[in-house]
Amino acid sequence: MGFQWPALVLTCAITLSALPVWSAEPSHGFSYFGDLKYPPDMAHFDYVNPDAPKVGRLNLAFIGTINNLNPYVDKGLLSPYINPSGGLGSWIYDPLMRFSEDELASYYGWLAEHVEVADDYSWVTYKLRENARWHDGQPVTMADVVWTFDVIKNGASISWRSNFRDVVRLEQIDSWTFRFHFSDTAEKTPQLIILTSKFAPLPKHYWEDRAIDETTVEPPLGSGPYRIAEIDPSKTVFERVHDYWAKDINVAVGYFNFDRIDVTNFFDKNVMLQALRAGVIDYHFEENEDDFATAYDFAGYRNGLFRKETYTMGYSYGMHFGVVLNSRRHPLNDIRVREALTLAYNFEWSNRVYWHSGMDRNNSYFMRSGLQASGLPSAKELELLQPFRGQIPERVFTEPVPLPRNDSFGRNRATLLQADSLLRDAGWEVKDFNRIHTVTGEPLTFELVVTFRDHERMLVPFVDNLKRLGIRAVLRRVESNQMTNRLRSYDFDATVRKFYTWKVPFPTRMRSQFTSQYADLPNMTNYAGIKNPAVDFLVEKIAVADSEESLNAAGRALDRILLYNFYLIPDGHPIGRHVVHWDRFGHPPLGVPHMNWTGMPYLWWFDKEKSARVDAGIADILGSE
Repeated sequence: MGFQWPALVLTCAITLSALPVWSAEPSHGFSYFGDLKYPPDMAHFDYVNPDAPKVGRLNLAFIGTINNLNPYVDKGLLSPYINPSGGLGSWIYDPLMRFSEDELASYYGWLAEHVEVADDYSWVTYKLRENARWHDGQPVTMADVVWTFDVIKNGASISWRSNFRDVVRLEQIDSWTFRFHFSDTAEKTPQLIILTSKFAPLPKHYWEDRAIDETTVEPPLGSGPYRIAEIDPSKTVFERVHDYWAKDINVAVGYFNFDRIDVTNFFDKNVMLQALRAGVIDYHFEENEDDFATAYDFAGYRNGLFRKETYTMGYSYGMHFGVVLNSRRHPLNDIRVREALTLAYNFEWSNRVYWHSGMDRNNSYFMRSGLQASGLPSAKELELLQPFRGQIPERVFTEPVPLPRNDSFGRNRATLLQADSLLRDAGWEVKDFNRIHTVTGEPLTFELVVTFRDHERMLVPFVDNLKRLGIRAVLRRVESNQMTNRLRSYDFDATVRKFYTWKVPFPTRMRSQFTSQYADLPNMTNYAGIKNPAVDFLVEKIAVADSEESLNAAGRALDRILLYNFYLIPDGHPIGRHVVHWDRFGHPPLGVPHMNWTGMPYLWWFDKEKSARVDAGIADILGSE
């Protein structure tokens, strides 16, 4: 039997009411800043192909293994593309709203026909579309909404409960309308509305006699454009739901065009690349500059059958890659040691040798957004920072943020000398070529744990540089299962992670990544163990920002504090983003100003003529070998 939901909790959490309330008018969507671009009677979004054929098969790859299809538990390894709270949502569950691809932060009703927001952001009301159906034909009902809300609040993983902590009550208005009430202490901002937009009901009739608090590999019942047709340790097969209830609504026109999507799991990227070049895999989002430059010079590419495309992303990169230093652990709890390690990292050399100069240094946690700090603090930033003078590094007030640049040819001797000085100041001297603490006599050593070969490769010269400082750094590559468990319990000294912060940061994400209250809770993303009152304060300022100006000021102030506490060693972000694929498909124009990302696979489509040409070309290549 699954988790048993207390009747008292349900009674307290859900009420019926028809009382009038102070609010804005019902709308087909919601915009964070300003007005919606698209009217309710739009035919379709500008960036879609409304005539895209709904045919064909797409073969994708996933690096890793999976053993779970239930996104509501913090157990196992979740299959990709099914988590409603993920960046682009779920393929099998419908959210209340989806964001548009060519606006800063605008959301349009999907499962919800309309949304109504209180003027003081104390609640948000949604009306379900009455034609919404589960894949078994049963309607999506208020009972499903009520049951799912109770699952999230009382039985789901800590990450789900944390995301919805500010939603204290669900009120049923009528058979199709319900209201989320936010706590009195919640920051009354548009972020609350965006949070609830990802709410995706589960089918109560399916789950009530199953264990929602356990992992499963049984394909669950959904309502979305795809269902899971097959699942095994090596592959997940999604098939398009031909009678999908939302296929004709205007916000869905041009979306979800492939009949079948096979997601094959690989333990190793090199093996995946072999499959890609052989035509077994159709598409890959390439984040490795070296591979993009060198791994695709093969007959299919030279014959024009395989494409490499680069575009400019509309989203903020955030801290695209960084070496996280776990400040919970000695000696990484010393800011001088963390700064010394940062200075020892020669990004410029790695960028030239490994990444073909295709990267820019991450001199910000908010790269390519209005929250990115530059130069000295502005008056508005100083106003936020002054109360913490003496509690944060003084250089936050007096120095610009960019890290020193190294010579891309040769050693970074100047920064290594600075690192040595910092280490000596922290009590670490060199004896017999080893960095030893002057009081305890212990050696300075730590472990770098990674999963991917790309990360292993980028850290090899760093380990060599640390050796020159007398530091023994152990570089260890582990498989994804072990990495997941170690991240959940913060069982590492240092590792490589991404910190996407977006142009309009989500408070729940930022709290999980940066604030004190989540530093010691398991399964959060505060991997560095940050416990800093100034950081906590500024994250909340970002959460309650009511204008782009105030948002940007708080973000820039936070950026300076994070950078000058050296919680991670910034690596780089791509100057352009890359996709590689066999030329079987059509797609909308990539990147800004048309779109904020690639749109794959939501907006791409299968082209029969192109695919026939590719098949014939592959046959010719194989026949000539």
